[in-house]
Amino acid sequence: MTADDFMSLEAREIVTTRVFDAPRELVFEAWTDPAHLANWWGPAGFTNTFHEYDPRPGGRWRFVMHGPDGRNYDNEMLFVEIARPHRIVLDHVNAPRFRLTATFDDLRGRTKLTFRQRFETPEICEQVKTYAAPANEEIMDKLASLLAAMAPSAR
Repeated sequence: MTADDFMSLEAREIVTTRVFDAPRELVFEAWTDPAHLANWWGPAGFTNTFHEYDPRPGGRWRFVMHGPDGRNYDNEMLFVEIARPHRIVLDHVNAPRFRLTATFDDLRGRTKLTFRQRFETPEICEQVKTYAAPANEEIMDKLASLLAAMAPSAR
């Protein structure tokens, strides 16, 4: 890969990283159990209705995100890879199309989550980045709250 290839790839990506005070297995569970996922997926003020959730390679995740403004956002993703508890790869198949890769790194009882969205073109990425980058931070905040409630000491 040349420097130009890398720059082109970087221009097509939104990357969000957060370290959670929770073990990797718990963070992975929050991503793969639809009862947990429905509680934190989406920016602040959004709720979800899951129509299909089949977390295995080739499985579908169809859902509606309900915005605080009353608008509904249909989403469909296909699971590409699930490598428990290291990585999840999904393709967002409706517009805007992107590949989402979530990696879960063990930090001796804590977890570094890297959330990478790779779009088809730099132009689409730039357009989506205006709302997706801050929304991703809100998603991470909601996940942190859920993990705090799920932690064994909180039970």
